[in-house]
Amino acid sequence: MRRAGIYRRFYDVTFDSIEARGLPENPSILKNYGRVKKYASNLSTEIKQGNGMILAGNYGTMKTTMAIAVLRKWLSTGESGIFVPMCSLIDNLFSMCGEERRVYEKHIRDTRLLILDDLGGENTDQSWILSKVDSIITERYNKMLATIVTTNLSQSGLETTYSGRILDRLKSTGYYLRFDGESERRPLQWSQIVSLDSMRKRRGKES
Repeated sequence: MRRAGIYRRFYDVTFDSIEARGLPENPSILKNYGRVKKYASNLSTEIKQGNGMILAGNYGTMKTTMAIAVLRKWLSTGESGIFVPMCSLIDNLFSMCGEERRVYEKHIRDTRLLILDDLGGENTDQSWILSKVDSIITERYNKMLATIVTTNLSQSGLETTYSGRILDRLKSTGYYLRFDGESERRPLQWSQIVSLDSMRKRRGKES
C-alpha cells in the first residue's frame, strides 16, 4: 500500500469497512457513495476504457475515502495504481532530480489508475506547476489511462484555476460527482484523550 501512496490513516479503508462503520446521513454523500460503488463494481471495464471520476465539493465529505476504496479494490486484483495528494506531487517533482525524478514522474504518467487528491490545493500561482499538471493530465488522457480527481473547487473554480481544455478532458473521461454539505469530521474531545490515557495506563499495569 505504501508503494501506492496509501499510508496509515487509510490502511483499513475499503467499501466493506466504510459500510461497517456506517455512512453519514448527508443525502449528497449517500447518493454519491452509491455512484462510486457502481463505478467500482465495473472497475475493470471502466479503467480499460480510461474512465475516471471527478469528486468535487466541500472538504470532509468522504471524497478521498471513497477514492481510496476504489484504489484498494483495484490493487486487490494485482493491478497498479497510485494515490498522491497534489501538494506532495508538486513537492516531490520540485525536490527530486535526475533519474529519481524521471522514474517518479513516469510512474505517475503511466500507472493504470491515478488518484490526484485535492486538485487545486497545490500552489497554483506558479506557472510551471500549472504547466506540469496540464502535461500529466493531457498525457494520461491521450493514453486513455484512468484518473480520479478529488477537489474542493467548483466547476467554475477549476476553469478559473486551470485551462478550460484540462477540465474539458477530465469531464469527458470522468464522471462528475458534486458533494454538498458540511464536513463530517468532528473535533477531538478531551474526554477521548482522557480515555486513551487511561487505557494506556491500564495496559502498562497489566504488562
